Amino acid sequence: MILLISYDVRRRGGIERLSLQVQACLQQRGQAVRLLCPQRLGPGGLGRQLGRLWFVLQLAWWLPRATQVLSMHALLLRPLRWLGPLRPRRQPLHCWIHGIEVWGAALAGVQADLRRCTGLIASSRFTQARVQERPGSWPPIAVVQPMADLIDASETPAPLPPGLRLLTVARLDAGERYKGHRLVLQALEQLQLRGGLPADWQWRVVGEGNDRLALAQECERLGLRPWVRFLGGLGDGELRRELRGCSLLLMPSAYGIEADGRACGEGFGIVYLEAAQAGRASIACRQGGQTDLIVDRHNGWLIEPQADDLAALLLELAANPEQLAEAGAAARSRAQASFSAQCFQARLLGSLGLQTEPSARGNSTRCAV
Repeated sequence: MILLISYDVRRRGGIERLSLQVQACLQQRGQAVRLLCPQRLGPGGLGRQLGRLWFVLQLAWWLPRATQVLSMHALLLRPLRWLGPLRPRRQPLHCWIHGIEVWGAALAGVQADLRRCTGLIASSRFTQARVQERPGSWPPIAVVQPMADLIDASETPAPLPPGLRLLTVARLDAGERYKGHRLVLQALEQLQLRGGLPADWQWRVVGEGNDRLALAQECERLGLRPWVRFLGGLGDGELRRELRGCSLLLMPSAYGIEADGRACGEGFGIVYLEAAQAGRASIACRQGGQTDLIVDRHNGWLIEPQADDLAALLLELAANPEQLAEAGAAARSRAQASFSAQCFQARLLGSLGLQTEPSARGNSTRCAV
């Protein structure tokens, strides 16, 4: 039995969805999986503490019975350390590392626990490199890029809409401004000042968070309201329609290390893959996990996080819509060839040292990034 631990998978976050995909993938290959998540057991602080206690008690029960353990978060290695005496000797322990929780100063708080693991699984080669560049001995780090199951791979991509319909899908959180919303506003403002924005341009923003009001006010102040639509949080069906109906995905999420050592950026960025599966290319920044998927000027565009660069690129694409169609087709082809569910399964099984069938091993070769 594989013991899989994650944060509360009832939430809608990308890592929570990834945890469920890992569980389903392993079960499809005949593996018994026990998923444990800390969950609130009531309101307020007491409910949170009771949930944590219940999680540790369950962990203490199932840990000695597991053949191996996979933690989907570096921070969840801590209770495993507390319960170390209960672990069988030579029980493999793997941990998935995603991005900002192991970049910059954050790595110092978890590196001791990570070094005790049998192996690590990085969501991108970018994250793998950020960890390996730190001095010291690290366990083997496999790369398993996340999969995306929002878009049916058999669906024919929809025709491109008239004009330029930009789509951003990201949390509107004041603590995550690296996602690039203000960079987009600055680029649109520049274009407006240079000669106006065409009436058939539109920027559609999906997401909720404590920064939404400030963004809307900034949009109003800049006179950009006619071109911007804040759509809020969307369900899967609505999000599928937005992805299929846009011209391209625009999420210039910038990698960087702040003065206090905190990091920002995309560990992979599943929404870029979802857009690719819908036949849409993406605009992203040059550094980050998204570079595993996006090849500049082939299936998308990688820019510096500067408004001038973004404004110039938008003008270029508006004047040459055939680039959007060609890059969208290339994005879909790359997603199907190298980031399919079959590729994910083969890489996951290999990273955990589980036996794969000959067909899966062959598919893994074809899935090389």
